[in-house]
Amino acid sequence: MRGLIFILSALVSASNYHPSTLLVPPYRHTLGYNRANRFYLSLYLGGSFHFQDPQGLAGIKLRMYDDTITKRDDDELTLFAVHSGAGEIIYNVEFKRLERYGEKGSGVGQFNQPMGIAATRDGDVYVADVGNNRVVHLRYAEDGSIAWLQTIGSGYNHPTDVAVDSKGAIYVADEGNNRVVVFNPDGSVRSVWKRDLFKPRALAVIDRDAPANDNKDNFVVVIDSRQKRISMFDPYGDLKVRVTHKEMGYEDVRFAYVAIDRSGSIYVTDMHNHQIHKFDRHLHYIISIGREGSDDYEFYSPRGIVINPPTGQVFIAEAEGGQYYWIGADGFIAGCYPNPFDADQGTTISIYLTETATISVEIYDEDGFLVRKLSPRHKYPIGEALIVWDGRDERGERVKAGRYTVKAELKPANISKRYFKKELQTTVRCTE
Repeated sequence: MRGLIFILSALVSASNYHPSTLLVPPYRHTLGYNRANRFYLSLYLGGSFHFQDPQGLAGIKLRMYDDTITKRDDDELTLFAVHSGAGEIIYNVEFKRLERYGEKGSGVGQFNQPMGIAATRDGDVYVADVGNNRVVHLRYAEDGSIAWLQTIGSGYNHPTDVAVDSKGAIYVADEGNNRVVVFNPDGSVRSVWKRDLFKPRALAVIDRDAPANDNKDNFVVVIDSRQKRISMFDPYGDLKVRVTHKEMGYEDVRFAYVAIDRSGSIYVTDMHNHQIHKFDRHLHYIISIGREGSDDYEFYSPRGIVINPPTGQVFIAEAEGGQYYWIGADGFIAGCYPNPFDADQGTTISIYLTETATISVEIYDEDGFLVRKLSPRHKYPIGEALIVWDGRDERGERVKAGRYTVKAELKPANISKRYFKKELQTTVRCTE
């Protein structure tokens, strides 16, 4: 795994920088607009729009807009973006218009430096209203309006983030009190976590009952931003594993927000390094995506991040806008072992993946003729995939001595599988 970290990091920093762990959606899906900037928001919101400290993001396929007969509309989400400096929430009403809710203040319908936000399929929206030391429960209606319902809990000291699981339980990162508070859907306190926490800033949850949860994972990820740590807890608040920025090979970071995809992979935004850090479902560090800039696959102080698990859509808020990606697949062929090999023994092809993907391998001889097909459409998890070639052709006969070309094709397991594939290639020699 450590070899994967260093080699993929080298790929990210190379001059031909083109990572495919995240993908720009095709033109026919976005009409070329996978980035939101001040100009476009001014067109939709009117006037001269200025970003004032964007923070958390929430995105959900609302039940009220869901056509259950088809899956074609599963990627039509409602996004809620915290515009912290203005004390408001910006959100879309279907694909018709953008709206704003809130203003600066401490009363009903007002926010003071809000940060984290979460939403449910039934239209419940929760906001961590940091400056007012409260968590606010809102309700989105089918006509696109938002109503203020109530505050959840009390006694907060700088609550910075909020998350909701598939059953409606609410998780609050109460930074100033060094705790995570878990509420039942009715707002009553379920538990309070204080062990192994220091200034928890952001959190995300995946539970085994979530409809898009391939491995039936059941954990909570918490960022201790000041300690520069990422921790994984079980549903009862017991620490399972932790990683620090030093263990990732970084001198400094500024972790901001976290999201989890359907395979349990964890994505953390880093405002200092202008990157998205990715970890597998065991919190093993996989790869860092991005660098400072304004082009695709580049970020400027990324913060809020939300993933729609069923489709693999990823939305990222930045200091001056936002970006939209799909989860893709990236990797490399580490080698063939042994190489050269004896046709009686065969060889094993080692491929490292940054995301669950299907792999198909084809072997060609020196004249370019197809010799063997391996593992067609088989799905492999993140990490090292080992594919054995027994040294025989499609007819089951031993191949002759010579040099062979190994071509591997990676396809993501998410929505992008219909549009994207990555081809890898290496050579191997048979000594017969």
